Amino acid sequence: MSKDNYLEALYNPDHILIAGFSPDQKKAAPRFLEGLKEQGFSGTISLLGRRAGVFDGHQIYDDVDNLPSGIDMVFNMYPAEVTADILPRIAARGVPVAVVFTSGFAEQGGDAADAQSKMVAACRANGMRLVGPNCPGYFYLPNGVNLTAQQGLPKGPVALISQSGNVGITLWDQSRMLDIGWTGFIGVGNQSDIPLHDHIAYLGDDENTKVIALYIEGLPEGQGKAFKEVCQRVSRKKPIVALKGGRTNGGRRAAQSHTASLSSDAQVYSALFDECGIIEVGHLEHLLPIAEVLYRCPPLKGDRIAIVGSGGGHSTVGTDEVELVGLQVPEFNATLQEKVGERLPAYAPKRNPIDMTGGFTKDPTLFSQFTQMVIDLDGSFDGFVNYGLYGLYRGGKLDEGHVHTYESAAPFLGRIQDETGLPIIFYTPYAYQQHSSFTALRDAGIPCFADLNLVALGLGALRKRGVFLASKPAAEAVIRLNGGVKQTSKPGTEADTAQLLAGHGVKFPKTAEVGTAEEAVAAAQDIGFPVVLKAVLPGVLHKTDVGAVKTGLGDAAAVASAARDIEQSVSSKLGSGRLSGYLVAQDLGRQRELFVGVRKDHAFGSIGVLGVGGVYAEAFADTNVCLLPASPQSVELCLSKLRSNRMWGDFRGAPALDRTKIAEVLNQLASALDAQDGCTAIECNPVMAVGQDLLAVDAVIEYLEG
Repeated sequence: MSKDNYLEALYNPDHILIAGFSPDQKKAAPRFLEGLKEQGFSGTISLLGRRAGVFDGHQIYDDVDNLPSGIDMVFNMYPAEVTADILPRIAARGVPVAVVFTSGFAEQGGDAADAQSKMVAACRANGMRLVGPNCPGYFYLPNGVNLTAQQGLPKGPVALISQSGNVGITLWDQSRMLDIGWTGFIGVGNQSDIPLHDHIAYLGDDENTKVIALYIEGLPEGQGKAFKEVCQRVSRKKPIVALKGGRTNGGRRAAQSHTASLSSDAQVYSALFDECGIIEVGHLEHLLPIAEVLYRCPPLKGDRIAIVGSGGGHSTVGTDEVELVGLQVPEFNATLQEKVGERLPAYAPKRNPIDMTGGFTKDPTLFSQFTQMVIDLDGSFDGFVNYGLYGLYRGGKLDEGHVHTYESAAPFLGRIQDETGLPIIFYTPYAYQQHSSFTALRDAGIPCFADLNLVALGLGALRKRGVFLASKPAAEAVIRLNGGVKQTSKPGTEADTAQLLAGHGVKFPKTAEVGTAEEAVAAAQDIGFPVVLKAVLPGVLHKTDVGAVKTGLGDAAAVASAARDIEQSVSSKLGSGRLSGYLVAQDLGRQRELFVGVRKDHAFGSIGVLGVGGVYAEAFADTNVCLLPASPQSVELCLSKLRSNRMWGDFRGAPALDRTKIAEVLNQLASALDAQDGCTAIECNPVMAVGQDLLAVDAVIEYLEG
């Protein structure tokens, strides 16, 4: 009997059908069958092809109507045009899930994309869910399922979800070098039906999977929020490590909106990963090693790292790498330095790092001895780097009279990590040569790399993991949607824009829109000096570029003079008749200027953007993405990644900008974005802190063209 839960049927099938099977050994299908059998799948395998018969002991059926009952999963290899017709028929036989290896669907666009949509709908109508199309294969090794062209896959604790088959092949090969293996792999392909986060949810509950690795290029429309919810829950139980592909292609969008041009696709996903507790890596070669670190090592509970080993250059470079990822390598206390000095030559560095200047070739347990000494005499450290020419120096030969081998020394370090909960990562330049010395370290729980930067990145990942686990889940913010009523009229002037946004709670300085210079003077006197005077120029985004903004006007004469200057400048640069009037606003003086914007996003509905504001916003381009609804925690994460992050804390006698109020402004703008029909982006630039309030000095709303 087939399984009711399609994910259970996918990962733990009892009966697999390979559809589109050809017994021709030159074709791919026999290799997939061989992979299933080689991996030890013990269930039933049926085959569907052109001609009935038997191949390698398995029945080939030539008609869907003749298929046996109880099939849990179909692996489809038919061409696209056949697939679209035959899969719904197989679904009608009660098969709950299909993996569509076939390409030639939505990735080609046009009619092929339409064919994919119709196929998914037909299969869903018959109770079948789909992985793919354009799926490079999948495996779940605890059940012996391997439907890839690879054989001899090593078993282990890592599951990989990928939008690329070649990424999988790369990491499967790398895993042998790192002495780590796999529970599962799923190539999601076009993500036509089963969302990526469903796989994360399933593997998050899978007791065999201890860490999830993810290669993602993008999410389908509207799936961002569900992905976020699932990952936030799963990350509390086990680590997720992700590599975002396509971080530069189209990263900065060519759009008329500043808010779009000041935020990139890579920033959106980095914000998503941060909020979900997902550890992001920047290179394919780092995805599996960081997953390994998070599996083997406990999280870092603080920033203080001790470095213990042998080799001056390695100790110096290692210190640089550790501090460049934001951790500290502080000096040991005097007692520890004294005791270390009693065991090492006078010239040996001992302040942190400790450089044993050799010695380990006589006794490889010196690494664990000095590491334990740090713990016993200076208990302020949170994690360790061990380093040196460990394992294969001089061909792996130790000095005569040695008691321990590299292999027998490894468990001493493992016990220290297990007993103290303090992570240890080892660097040796030989680590990527498959050798029992390094296998012994890894079996003891100590990751071992031939890359000091990767060692530091591993510690950084453990620190991020520690911070996430120590944090409380953010309370979900609520966006007020103005009763859900769409507003179809577009604001004509800056004052109209301010009035519209004020209706959603955004605060502005005192303003008045007038028609003449004389009225501007009267309005300024009513508002109170100093004031800002701006031209009303519908359709002109950068008024400063045409001399249409004057600030710091302290009296009536200054306002009158500024009005004349603006009129002359606008006429000379834009032509007569462009000036529609003046906007007089309260001048808030010199304050920190923050850019706050929101824009539509296909995966998340809408996103927020924060960064340096004012006239230099585009020049500095120091902005980052904040997911919506915004919370104080998400705002803090966003601001912490800015180059200007210190500006938004306590700065030059001014208090930190209130993260709660920034979140409120973002959510107010999100409300307005949702309520405005055809609206693509809203930006407030700058937003200034005045007393307890955040005031938007200027605002622009962007709409779809036409």
